[in-house]
Amino acid sequence: MADPVKISDTSIEVDEIIPAVPEKVTRRVYERNFIEDQIVAITAQRDEMIALKESELKKCTDIIKEMDKLGIVAVAKPLEE
Repeated sequence: MADPVKISDTSIEVDEIIPAVPEKVTRRVYERNFIEDQIVAITAQRDEMIALKESELKKCTDIIKEMDKLGIVAVAKPLEE
């Protein structure tokens, strides 16, 4: 991000460089309220995703515990002749 420019008490203007060939520079204006709302929304989405993944991990570890109780292994030993 290039040097930001304050354009009002509530907004900022930045040049964003978009990696491409040829390189593209886009000028955008952001309102502070919008960016603050984005942070809240992204944080909530991240927290939901973490909770989902934690639930999936718990399910997997619970299954492994049950497998341990039943003597289920990752690789079966070959039968002796």
